[in-house]
Amino acid sequence: MKQNSQNSSNSTSTSPKRRFRDAFKKGSFLGTLERALGVWYPGPNDKPDDTNPLIQTAFRNYLVKRLEKDCVCAPREDHALGEPDLIVLRNRDEKRFDVATCYRSQMFIGEDGEPYLPWTTQETYDKFRAYEESEGTTVYVVIGLHGYADAPRFLFCLPLEKAAIDLKKSIMSSFEVKEGAALFN
Repeated sequence: MKQNSQNSSNSTSTSPKRRFRDAFKKGSFLGTLERALGVWYPGPNDKPDDTNPLIQTAFRNYLVKRLEKDCVCAPREDHALGEPDLIVLRNRDEKRFDVATCYRSQMFIGEDGEPYLPWTTQETYDKFRAYEESEGTTVYVVIGLHGYADAPRFLFCLPLEKAAIDLKKSIMSSFEVKEGAALFN
């Protein structure tokens, strides 16, 4: 009898709430699925994997969905380093926008005390600039920040010439796109 009561107390000590939370831990099946879909938000001791291609794809898909009412979007699955990953054609005037998308879950604090966002490398930035020159077009950088890749808390849209490699918050804030506002004016 004592053995049965001990087993039943162990099964009741794992509450449904705890079992649910454990199902979504990093490394579990649901936790892995959640991260792959871009809905995972890192814990305070975890390092976010912002360079995961699945997370970047989830953000690009978010943009396509957001733009589909006013624009035709063509995601570029196979593109060279330094080429836009999204081509957008605005319906009202058929203006083309070449877009480099980037999702980041966090910013960093610089030596000067100001938050900044390292969104790309010097090599990739230089290739974007070369693409602009060769195509005679402007590349726009659309950055999703915080929240989730498929539902970022903040959205920024700025021309490449304004998007320094380590982009300071003071620059980014002037290019913030509010909820419901058009990305391209």
